[in-house]
Amino acid sequence: MNTYSYFTDGAATMINKNGEYIRQEGGWAFIVLVNGEREGSQSGGCKLTTNNEMELYAIYASMRHFKDNANAGDKLEIYSDSGYCIGIFTQWAVNWEKNGWTRRGNKPIENLELIRAIWDSMNEIKKGSDIEFIKVKGHSNNALNNEVDRLAVNAKKDSAETGKTVGYNNRIDSLLGKK
Repeated sequence: MNTYSYFTDGAATMINKNGEYIRQEGGWAFIVLVNGEREGSQSGGCKLTTNNEMELYAIYASMRHFKDNANAGDKLEIYSDSGYCIGIFTQWAVNWEKNGWTRRGNKPIENLELIRAIWDSMNEIKKGSDIEFIKVKGHSNNALNNEVDRLAVNAKKDSAETGKTVGYNNRIDSLLGKK
């Protein structure tokens, strides 16, 4: 049994114009360790996005990588500095699913298509592997979290310069740049 540990991050620029947030470029990244040894990293970006969308996409890409590389019985660990993302998959999504993918009061869920894609991946992975979400403090002394942050910021800059949307394995992904 192997343990795949993914440090994930997203970065995006949002402009507040007269109280309305305008979507700008963003980047996502993950670093993967297998049994504590660095295996590699991936990153990409999107021209019009939000920080939460990039944080979520980094988790989605990590799960895709795990499914492409791991064996049944291997463990998946997702490290994120996003309390929002950790909360979705450890607390809220189970109730959202029971309520027809709506929040309390029948309120819509932001980034629902991406959240559901992650949730579906989780359910598939859980059939043969354990998943653990681990909260790390952002911009702290965690070297891997700081490095994945730099990768996401650099991917954001690349997206701003090129105007390209780059998803997992350098593919264009329909889950990126919604709205």
